Amino acid sequence: MAGHYHNGMDLLSEKDVERIYHVTDQLQLHRDWVVVPLGCVAEAFEIVQPDGKLLMRPPGGELFEPWFDGLASRLSELDLTRTARLGTEDPLKPHFPRARGTRGYLEGPRKAI
Repeated sequence: MAGHYHNGMDLLSEKDVERIYHVTDQLQLHRDWVVVPLGCVAEAFEIVQPDGKLLMRPPGGELFEPWFDGLASRLSELDLTRTARLGTEDPLKPHFPRARGTRGYLEGPRKAI
């Protein structure tokens, strides 16, 4: 990872984030449930939050590659049972009633059964 900086803060590049998502895709994790902030930290960590989302804070600079090399094994040690999997509906997505538009006006009042 080459240093990417903004206002003195070390940032992940798009390529770095995509590499991280490639690892989580191999574990069949839903991308909406994987949180990777762009700002790097001095002490990296990976945790499963109380809502089941996976939060990863990678280090910057020359520490990124060693962290990334062990990422898959560290993630496989975490309890990811509450984390949504690829191909499933996001469990936290709100479910709204289906809109009918003007159909109700055109069809007239609904008859009770």
